[in-house]
Amino acid sequence: METKLWRSTLGLCLLCLVVFGVGARAGGKRVVMLPMPFVSHIEYHNNVARALVNLGHQVWMTIPVNLADRAARDTDNIHVVLYDTPYDVEALTMPRLPERYFNGESDNYNELETVMREHCERLLKNHTFFKTLKHTGPDFVIIDNLSLVYMLVILPYKLGVPFAFVGSSYDPIAQRVPFSPAVTPLPVFPYSDHMTFFQRVKNTLVFLKQCWTYKDAYGDAVGRFAPEKPNIPVDMLIARAEIWLVEMDHILDYPKPSLPNVKFIGGTVKGPAGPLPEKFKAFMDDAREGVAIVSFGSYVLGVPQEISDKLFTVFETLPMKVIFRSNLTSPNPSKIMTSTWLPQNDLLGHPNTKVFVSHCGKNGQYEALYHAVPVVAMPLFYDQPYNAERMRVKGLAEVLDLRTCTEDEMRAAIMKVARQPRYKQAISAASRLFRQQFHVPVEVAGRWLDHIMKYGGAYMRSAGQDMTMHEFLIFDVIAFLAVAFILLFAGLLYVGLMVYRHVLCRKRKTE
Repeated sequence: METKLWRSTLGLCLLCLVVFGVGARAGGKRVVMLPMPFVSHIEYHNNVARALVNLGHQVWMTIPVNLADRAARDTDNIHVVLYDTPYDVEALTMPRLPERYFNGESDNYNELETVMREHCERLLKNHTFFKTLKHTGPDFVIIDNLSLVYMLVILPYKLGVPFAFVGSSYDPIAQRVPFSPAVTPLPVFPYSDHMTFFQRVKNTLVFLKQCWTYKDAYGDAVGRFAPEKPNIPVDMLIARAEIWLVEMDHILDYPKPSLPNVKFIGGTVKGPAGPLPEKFKAFMDDAREGVAIVSFGSYVLGVPQEISDKLFTVFETLPMKVIFRSNLTSPNPSKIMTSTWLPQNDLLGHPNTKVFVSHCGKNGQYEALYHAVPVVAMPLFYDQPYNAERMRVKGLAEVLDLRTCTEDEMRAAIMKVARQPRYKQAISAASRLFRQQFHVPVEVAGRWLDHIMKYGGAYMRSAGQDMTMHEFLIFDVIAFLAVAFILLFAGLLYVGLMVYRHVLCRKRKTE
């Protein structure tokens, strides 16, 4: 009797597990992710994908064949969709950036825009790629949140499924956010939110130029790549996003206006530090005077001879040890460890880390914030000067020019940030706020995407997101008022002339 009862109970439990398990899987969505064809972007989207998988969704990650070995290393439970591309976008664009910096040249944004536009157009023409996506039967599409790949909204439009943007860009024009260039600097400038008059003038002119050119930036892309669908401007498609998840915050960055479906989710951090590989652990644990972690990103593993000589000279004279991400050979391995790869998040979380010497890329900057490590910022290109300046303004970093600073200036800056308590205190306070509000950002991203896929985002939409660009920017109102003013002025001028002629005529008659 007891055996039968036990078997019946076990059978009932198994049935419940099956029913509830199937129910949980049935509630999950099929999600396609379209990250930028760069390793760092794919890795971040991969982190978000794992957060979605943990919430019961199925995820397909699109990766170019040439990056498969480097960017698809941790894809357990994630489906990888490989696609062919005629050229390596990353190899074409990224090596030129440090070359320009070390040669004293300015960044060439047009070059990157041209390459990325060509990449998007080739992907939209790739019928095999589209058929593969369609075959997955997606319920939702996630696109990298950068204007360089906004044109890919045509893919979910053709598939007839909702979509979201996840990534770095706060784009008030695309997101239809009411915005003042007087208090919010564009990331192309190393300005704070307290700009001088001429900085405000320059910021406003660039913003107006972007507004003016934005509407026609993509041309007739929908007509060319989705002729079977109603032909609407790409900027109207972009504004249909269910949600924008922006890797930004008001603790490290400056406060910015937003809408209910534009969510600031903090930066790219994986969360608490994990265990270090043995060679790094032994080096860190033995550092009684502390360690300086030095990295200029994955694209700057080698530097010109005069720069490397300067760096190694400074590192040798520091009282602390140094771990330097580089392909160079260390002149003193017991004091200076060089490696082409670093477990950066885990190193920054080690208690012996005293300072982070960084180019101020977004990922490393947010990892430093999360682990409360003060920074010596040496920005190289694109948004890095902006990132560095916001840390300096908030008392979290000192900023140097790697190319022009002297050995004494570099040594003094590193020691100042590592030893003066005010830097550690400031970034510790910011870190506590960040952890309290954002916890682990990729998990926050996963929860918001899960919420949108369950309930939709219509209730968070602004009426401005359904307007055409010229209506949202009130160009039509401005044009109407300008014409009205001109007509009124012309009318008053005409009346004035008539009165003048009448008075002049009477005067002549009286004479």
